[in-house]
Amino acid sequence: MTRDSQGICNCSCSCLAFGTLVQEGNDSFKAIETFIEGDQVMAAGVNLEWKPQHVVFSGGTTGASRQKYTVLVRYDNTAIAVTSDHLFLLAGEPKTLRRADRLTPADQLVSPDGQPVDVKGVHIGDYLAGFHHIAASSKDLPVADTLDGHLLNTNGVVSADYVVQISARSTDADVSGFSRSQHDELPIVGSEEYTKRFGRASLQAPDLPQGFEEKHVIRTVNVNVNDLEAASNTFIPAEATAVRIPDDACSFLPRDQAQAKRAAPKRGFNDPQAREWAEALIQQHKTFYPDVTYHLDWVDDDVNAYAWVENGARQVSLKGGLIRDADLELEGIAVVLAHELAHHYGGIPTFPSGLSCEGQADYRGVRNIMRKVWFGESYFTMVDPGIAQMAAFFGVPNSPTVPGGNAGCGHPPGACRVATYHSAVTFSGKPACAG
Repeated sequence: MTRDSQGICNCSCSCLAFGTLVQEGNDSFKAIETFIEGDQVMAAGVNLEWKPQHVVFSGGTTGASRQKYTVLVRYDNTAIAVTSDHLFLLAGEPKTLRRADRLTPADQLVSPDGQPVDVKGVHIGDYLAGFHHIAASSKDLPVADTLDGHLLNTNGVVSADYVVQISARSTDADVSGFSRSQHDELPIVGSEEYTKRFGRASLQAPDLPQGFEEKHVIRTVNVNVNDLEAASNTFIPAEATAVRIPDDACSFLPRDQAQAKRAAPKRGFNDPQAREWAEALIQQHKTFYPDVTYHLDWVDDDVNAYAWVENGARQVSLKGGLIRDADLELEGIAVVLAHELAHHYGGIPTFPSGLSCEGQADYRGVRNIMRKVWFGESYFTMVDPGIAQMAAFFGVPNSPTVPGGNAGCGHPPGACRVATYHSAVTFSGKPACAG
């Protein structure tokens, strides 16, 4: 988040990983992060008539970064790592621009001399490196009817500069060669729709030729890496962050309900905001509950969250399908996370495993966990919209009639769960329907 003359906005980076070679004005190449304003860079339009231009803007992140949802594109005997909205020029007539997160193995990129370049693989994951972007020839927005002076030779394929990226993201800009409506219809790399069409290779490490890592900056691993400095320029495929849930884990939703919720509207697989909500909430709760190991399993489309104990260690996992559910925002996810922590700290009644029963976790999560994490009036800032979001998620009124019955240790119906949240706020006691 930042702020300019028009108010609060998000500062984002559409760019290339450190070490990506870009052709400069003297026909040699240098790493993207070494360009500064005033340097020469070779640039062209869709006619690919290359001319030296001056860099008019240069910026990016530091080298010690972990870029989530990086797209790694394999072609020829090399690869390029970019942010999801980086734009590549596609072969064919007329030539068009395609976001990295919409590329498929059936696509062809374009070499600087206009030859088609087959895409051998498209992969998503975390990338441990800085990312950088430059603008050539002009930084005037928006780029409208021409791309002249805004296409670059990036590691042997043609892609757009930063000004074109920003223009393509704008809601009112019309960029030559880029159709936002057509892109919205394409499956996002790594999503359930994408994997159904092209298999799960996009979630896995690329099949790199022998000697690749010795010749290129990019390395790949199949394990989750937390040491950023030691693992710089390392690609961690999405499946490496997957978490196995034991059969006896407590779930936020019963399995049949979670399966049904998979069809509900979701945010995009590449949506940064929902992921950042979950990451921020985990960091916040770690302060108050440091004995828990937290997992954010973004790749898993399961609409659920889990709590369990493994080898004496308390575990909580948030699944991507739940985080991306369109009914939930920061506050609703906070209610879910409080519920999972209350399985560990909610007291009796409990399952044989010692974790609190579902209705107890609903009640103590909102009554105790959220009051501890959110101080004073900030508690109501989080809990009131959170309950409203949960009512929408369960498809019940925000002030439901409390149903009869008793759920025992299992999951109460949605109306009971929302009523339980309200009772937790007012210290009214856990409703009988919650077990």
